[in-house]
Amino acid sequence: MGKMSFEDDGQHSVGPLLSRRSLLKSAGSAAFLLAFNMPVRAALAAGDVAPKQLANSFLSIGTDNLVTAIIAQTEGGQGNSTGIPQVIAAELGADWALMRYRFTTERRPEYINPMLYEGLVLTAGSSSISGFYDTLRLAAATTREMLVSAAADHLKVSKSECTVSNSFVSHAASGRRMSFGQLAASAAKQAVPTKPALRSRADMPLIGQPLARLDVPTKCDGSARFGLDAEVPGMLYAAVRHGPAYRSTIASIDDAVAKAMPGVKLVMAIPQGVAVVADQYWQAVKALATVHETYAPHPNASASSATLDASLRKSLGQPGVPTPGSHGNVQAAMKGATTIIEAEFTLPIISHACMEPVSCTASVEGDKCEIWLSTKSPTIDSRFAAEPLGIDPMTVVVHNHFQGGDFGRRSGREHTIEAVLISKAAGRPVKVIWTRAEDLRVDQHRTAVIGRVRMGLDAAGMPVAYEAKIASDGVWRSMFPWWYAKKKPLDLPLFTLVGSSYGIPNESGTYVLTPHPVRIGAFRGNNETHNGFLLETIIDEAAHVSKSDPLKYRQKLLKKDPRSTAVIDRAAELADWGNAAPGRYQGVAFYQSEFYRCRLAVIVEVSTSEKGIKVERMVGVCDSGLVINPLLAERCIEGGMVFGLSNTLYERITLSGGAPEQRNFNDYRVLRFDETPEIKVEVISVGEQPGSFGEIGVIPVGAALGNAIFAATGDRLRSQPFSAYGAKFA
Repeated sequence: MGKMSFEDDGQHSVGPLLSRRSLLKSAGSAAFLLAFNMPVRAALAAGDVAPKQLANSFLSIGTDNLVTAIIAQTEGGQGNSTGIPQVIAAELGADWALMRYRFTTERRPEYINPMLYEGLVLTAGSSSISGFYDTLRLAAATTREMLVSAAADHLKVSKSECTVSNSFVSHAASGRRMSFGQLAASAAKQAVPTKPALRSRADMPLIGQPLARLDVPTKCDGSARFGLDAEVPGMLYAAVRHGPAYRSTIASIDDAVAKAMPGVKLVMAIPQGVAVVADQYWQAVKALATVHETYAPHPNASASSATLDASLRKSLGQPGVPTPGSHGNVQAAMKGATTIIEAEFTLPIISHACMEPVSCTASVEGDKCEIWLSTKSPTIDSRFAAEPLGIDPMTVVVHNHFQGGDFGRRSGREHTIEAVLISKAAGRPVKVIWTRAEDLRVDQHRTAVIGRVRMGLDAAGMPVAYEAKIASDGVWRSMFPWWYAKKKPLDLPLFTLVGSSYGIPNESGTYVLTPHPVRIGAFRGNNETHNGFLLETIIDEAAHVSKSDPLKYRQKLLKKDPRSTAVIDRAAELADWGNAAPGRYQGVAFYQSEFYRCRLAVIVEVSTSEKGIKVERMVGVCDSGLVINPLLAERCIEGGMVFGLSNTLYERITLSGGAPEQRNFNDYRVLRFDETPEIKVEVISVGEQPGSFGEIGVIPVGAALGNAIFAATGDRLRSQPFSAYGAKFA
C-alpha cells in the first residue's frame, strides 16, 4: 500500500498562478491537473511543467504513475484521508497501491462545503464525503476520459475500444496498454469533456471495501504533524492565562518579576487575559506564574450554574420561536388523548475535551501574516487572523495540521487572534500553547439545555401528539453571526426538535434563545444530542405506559419505513433483544436524520450490583446510504458511541464567578478505558449516495442508556450527566 503524507501543498490563495505552480511541482514532472467549472488556463510558466496543462482541484497524475487526491477537508480522525482517495480511485480506475493524498488549505470556490454555510471551506457536519461525493466522481471521470483519449491517439484505436483499470488504459483487441504515468503529459492536452460518463456501481469494486486507514502509519511512527508540533525558524513561545469571565479585560498587570526571568522577551495584555513570551515554553510558563493581573468589572462576574439554570427556567415561561417540523393541531389532539405523559429534561454545558489543547503559531511581518494550527476551516481562521491586523483574509497563509481531536472545536477566535497579536508585538514568529486548564475554561462549549415535553397517547397507547419546548443558547448566534443575521430566529437547537420519523400526527416545538455567560459553539451531534434524548426517552416511557416492548413499539411506529425497521431488526438480532442474561437489562433508542441520511439503532445492556450500574455492552446498527468504506464507518460510529457514553455518564462544566470551574481530567471526568463496554457496530449499505457516520453514534446513546437503567432499576433518568443525579456506576 502506498505511503501517504499530510503536507501543506503551498496553496494559500495569495495568488492563483503561484499556488498552482507550487502544486504542479509537488506532483511530479509533467503532472497534469484537471479543471472543470472554471476557465481552462493556458500556460502556468513553471520550468518543469509542460505548457497548456490544466488545473484541477481534486486530483493529479504524475509521470511517476502516482495519483494524488487533493483534499481540502481536514483529517480530524474520521478517515477522510482514506475515504476521499477511495472514491477517486474507484471512479478513475486507479491502482490503490499507487494512490497518494495531499491536503490543501487554499480557499477556492470548489472547496466550499455545499452542505453547510455559504462561502466557507469547512470540515463539519460529517460531510467530507457525502458533500463532495458527486464532485469527486466527476473530477475522476473527466480525468479518466482524457486519459482514454490520449491512449486512443497513441494506439491509433477508437476510444470505445479502450478500458481503464489498475492505473492502465488497455486495448484488449491488440493486447496493448499504457499506464497513467505514460499518458499524463499527452492527456493534459486533450479537450476537457463537459459530460463525462460515470461508472456504474458494479464497475467500482473499491467502493464498499474495508481498506485500512492511510493516515495510521504516520501517526504510529511519529511523523504526523499536529498543531502543537508546528516549528518555525526563530520562533518564540507564549504561555497565556485568561480572565475569570468570558470577554474579561485587563485592568492592570504586575510583571516586574516575570520580566527579569531567564528567556523572557515580552509580557503583554491580550484579549481576555495576559501572555508571557519567552525563548522556551517552560520559561514562559514559569514566568506567567509570577504575573499578577487584575480585571475590569464584568457583568458576568457573578454568573454561576445556578444563575444559568434559573435563566433557562425563566426562558421556558416565555413564548419562544416555533420550530421547523411542527404540524397538526397539538392542543386539540391533547384534549382527546387517553393518556398524557409529561417530563422535564436537563443537559449541562460540556467541553470538547480534546486530547490536544488548542494552539496557534503565527508570523506577522508588516501586512503579511502566516499561521500554523489545526483548523477545521482555513476560511474562518484566516478571518480571525486578519481581523486585528486590518488586512484581507485571503492574503493570510494558513498551514493546517492533523487534529488531536475536534468534535466541533478546531476553529476558534481566541487562540488565533492571540498568536497574531503576540507575533506582531514580538516582531518574531510565536507559538501560543494553551494548557489543559485554559482549553477547558475558554472552550466553545456545548450549550446547556432545559426541555419540557408532553406526549398524548390514544386508547391503544400510540402517540397522537407530541409537544416539546427547549431553552438553550444557539450555535449560529455565537459562531457564525453573519449567518445567524440572515437566518434568525432560526438556529441549530430548533432543528429536529419535532418532526420525527415516527409519524406522530400532531407535533409542536418551541425554542427560546437563552444567552450563556460562556462562549457556545458547535459540538459533535449538536442539536440532535439533546432533542434526540428528549424524544427517545419519552417514546420509551410511552411504550412502558402502554405495556409494550420498547423495541416492538418503535417497530410498530416505523412499519411504513422498511429501511428503519431493517435497522432495528438487525440491532435486535445482534443484541439478542429480550434474551439478556440474568442480571442484565437492555434499553434501545433509534435515530433518523435527513441531513446525515442515516438511520441508527443503539441497544445498551447494563448490569447492577452493590458497586453500582455497569454498562456491559453496546450494539449499533446503521443504514447511512452507500458505504464507501465499512471499516471507517464502523469505527466512526463506535467512537461516537463511546463519546456519547462519556457525555451521558460524567461530563459537565459547572460555572462559578462567570467561568468554568473544571481545569483538567481530574475534575472534568471522562470515560476511562476500563469503563468502556464491549461494542458491536454493523453498517448496512443501501442505495447510490453516501451518508454520514462521524457524529451520529453520539446521538442515541444517552437515551438508550437511560432506558436500560429504567429497565434495571425502575428509575427514569432525565438529567445528564447521570452520575451527577444519583446514579452510581461501577
